[in-house]
Amino acid sequence: MSGSIQSELRKELVARGFSPSLASPNDTMVLDDAYATAADLAGLLELMVARREKIFRSVDVVGAGAAKRSYDDVVLCIDAIKAVIARLPVVPRE
Repeated sequence: MSGSIQSELRKELVARGFSPSLASPNDTMVLDDAYATAADLAGLLELMVARREKIFRSVDVVGAGAAKRSYDDVVLCIDAIKAVIARLPVVPRE
């Protein structure tokens, strides 16, 4: 991986349509630059997967359009995280 986790995640998010301030394309969330370690990235992935599952249950409450916009943004974020994780160096176990 050529850059820090933080900069790599930012690049992946922007490439997927997030703004330079890390607002999602459908304006359903804004991320910050707090994700600097592999553990931070794992925590964000866990949060986004939970959010994706919550969206499935909220369609009746928020409406199909709002749920779809939120779902689309979360999927983009998950894809960006997975791209960064795929480039992380593998540390051998002792």
